[in-house]
Amino acid sequence: MNRLIIILIFSFAFLFPHAHGQAPKVKTQKTAGGVEYKIFKANKGPRIGSGDNVFFKLKATLSDSNLYDTYKSTQNPYMNIIITENYRKGNFEDGLTLLTRGDSALLVVNADSFFNLYLGSPPPAFVRKGDPIYFYLKIDSIVTKKVLAERKAAEDMILADKQKNEFKLIEDYIKTTGKVFTKTSTGLYYVITKTTTGAKANKGDKVSAIYTGKLLDGKVFDSNKSSGQPFEFTLGAHMVIAGWDEIFGILNEGENATIVMPSSLGYGAQGAGGSIGPYSPLIFDVEFVKANRTR
Repeated sequence: MNRLIIILIFSFAFLFPHAHGQAPKVKTQKTAGGVEYKIFKANKGPRIGSGDNVFFKLKATLSDSNLYDTYKSTQNPYMNIIITENYRKGNFEDGLTLLTRGDSALLVVNADSFFNLYLGSPPPAFVRKGDPIYFYLKIDSIVTKKVLAERKAAEDMILADKQKNEFKLIEDYIKTTGKVFTKTSTGLYYVITKTTTGAKANKGDKVSAIYTGKLLDGKVFDSNKSSGQPFEFTLGAHMVIAGWDEIFGILNEGENATIVMPSSLGYGAQGAGGSIGPYSPLIFDVEFVKANRTR
């Protein structure tokens, strides 16, 4: 669901049900699909098309009740949407495709159509049948479908190279440590830095751990070591990344280890937050504090 839809759903939820005013007195034309429009300022250039990402200022009103206005916003002065492939005629996107960069216009869309066909939900009870929504727009910029596809292809190539080089980066890192790591069948590398004769945890046991997580460049992205408050999770319940479920099934209670894992055992192609990028190998220094056994 794009940002425009989310904003308007939120705005309608808090609009006073009785707020209905007079329609603006603007002479409009109509598209073949039934969208009324008035272009106040027309510019030369290619029109917006399916698959294009459009950035625009927006004021949306239901009669004279203001729903949303980016013209007055300093933090979020623009909305943007990617025009749906094979968009429905007679709706908001139908009107947008009349415009090009720099154009300013009014689009008048039937509220029933907007909710039922564009948002995919019935209009709120206070929206009267036939009520129009008025969209005042100024097109700032257009990123075409072709450019978006080229950008995605370039990003995909970068990610593919990163994924391909992942194991080489891990092996190069391990060489710098001077330690002898064990490699499992999943690609997890580990070295036990403190050994004990404690019992192993079983699937379903609640495990507590002290840890520090780092990237290969040594940057710490998460740790509970300074707080001393162990992190608890149920082993094998997929509450943690796969590399953690694996290593805490290997270690004895009380043992410490350093593990290096490929992204397939971590956060994969998505990464996590702003600090862990796609296809990022991870390092964890872990201490197996305790296991509360279920059997």
